[in-house]
Amino acid sequence: MDEVVKNVGRQLRLLRRSRGMTLADLARRAGCSDSYLSSVETGATTPTLSSISTLAAVLGADVGAFFPSAEESAVHVHRSCGEHRLRISPRASQTYTILSARRLEPSFTGLVEELLPAEDDMSYRYFGERFLVMLEGTVTLRIGAETYSLGPGETIHYSSHPDHVLRVTSPRPAHILWVVTPALL
Repeated sequence: MDEVVKNVGRQLRLLRRSRGMTLADLARRAGCSDSYLSSVETGATTPTLSSISTLAAVLGADVGAFFPSAEESAVHVHRSCGEHRLRISPRASQTYTILSARRLEPSFTGLVEELLPAEDDMSYRYFGERFLVMLEGTVTLRIGAETYSLGPGETIHYSSHPDHVLRVTSPRPAHILWVVTPALL
């Protein structure tokens, strides 16, 4: 089992228990099943970054609690040769390159997501706003009853409170620049 997935599960269990919540309590508040949460806690299921963000919000925790981080200075320069990449699991269809600083009280997160074409849609739900810039590939984004097709250079800005579903429609991976607020990491 991948160490990042195990750490996410351990941290989820610690945070939930420290707040005196049962799996059923957290599941109800986060809008998921208690069996899903149990499988995340044991490392059997790999949650999306969006799911982790929702759980952190319900638990009143910072998403950074789920991921180890090094202290950073007040100014953050991202260099292409020194990418900070995050893949929640070796089996995950997405890899994130974190562009923004991971410090206390950030107001947003900037990241590039590489999303492989997959048979399953990626479902997201997050309390805040998202701004997407398509760098490569094509996707469809369904928000409620509306579907948006996006290709390179196109952008969309939306409230991410409702469930929204993303699917890669190109034969090659999609590369997406995300600016998310409030901060995920």
